[in-house]
Amino acid sequence: MGRCTPPVCQRPLAIDGWKAAPPKPSKTVLPVLSAASSSSSSRRSSGRNQGVHELSACEQMTVELVRHEDSWPFMKLVSKNQVPDYYDIIRKPIALSTIREKVNNCEYQTAGEYISDVELMFSNCLQYNPRQTNEAKAGVRLQQFFHSELSRLGLRERCSAPPAKRSRQ
Repeated sequence: MGRCTPPVCQRPLAIDGWKAAPPKPSKTVLPVLSAASSSSSSRRSSGRNQGVHELSACEQMTVELVRHEDSWPFMKLVSKNQVPDYYDIIRKPIALSTIREKVNNCEYQTAGEYISDVELMFSNCLQYNPRQTNEAKAGVRLQQFFHSELSRLGLRERCSAPPAKRSRQ
């Protein structure tokens, strides 16, 4: 895909027992800017920097989602052997492990792409699992947490999620 923008993709995320490469020491020396040149420079790069900030926030959000107590149904893709009909119903399966891998591989170019994948995960959950199941209840709680974090980080407007599909009864 596209080129990854540092510092967002300097190193893979380390999440509770998942191994990540140690950070590489930075040898970059940043020039000191005067107030006048700093303001014009920041205007020129503000769009790019905002994108970097948003993707960095997505990295942190992934860590927070994985650590959340209701993340257990979403850690790995659903097993075809354990749930044979899942892939007949869900056409685009996704899990936190897949999202984390895409973050680490710099496959997201925008926060909107990241948010769409996370929302797809919740949509899949509610489409497959009846509302009274523990999986669906955990999905609703984790989605509420996700939305509150998006709002807190100022990323809520990036959300262009499709409407949630009705769950099976």
